[in-house]
Amino acid sequence: MIYFRNISLSFLDKQLFDQINWTIHPKSRIGLVGDNGTGKTTLFRAILDQVHPDSGFIDIPDRKQKKIGYLPQDLVELEATGLIEYLRRKSGIARLEGDIRSLEEQISKTKPNTHAYSELTRRYADATAEFSARDGYAFEARAKQILKGFGFRENDFIKTCAAG
Repeated sequence: MIYFRNISLSFLDKQLFDQINWTIHPKSRIGLVGDNGTGKTTLFRAILDQVHPDSGFIDIPDRKQKKIGYLPQDLVELEATGLIEYLRRKSGIARLEGDIRSLEEQISKTKPNTHAYSELTRRYADATAEFSARDGYAFEARAKQILKGFGFRENDFIKTCAAG
């Protein structure tokens, strides 16, 4: 739940919000529509605690246990790569996978019982722990599930992100 209580917010000399009261319930799908400059992005920034209202408050119970994100409206140049691979790169999972493969190769070429070997195995343990903590083993399944929730179909997952 996200609670907006008596939110007022001005930007320069323009009143964007005046005493907004609103509750967003769990699993709700909300679309904000409005002309440029009406405060849509500012509202998201307030939810993310990047902008503070002039009055009122936004309450998100257990905020530290929740992930909140939004896609900025700025135009982004996408890479000519598959959708799942693009998400893998943007999330940092691809970097971690590359680090793990590289460390495995280095370990295989390093003499055991040496300082270099110990350092490599420590770095490997750290990388695999981070990969596991970020749910890297389930990344693709979770990404597909989320994308399906946004209306993507299975055959969209292999299409490239680049326009054309």
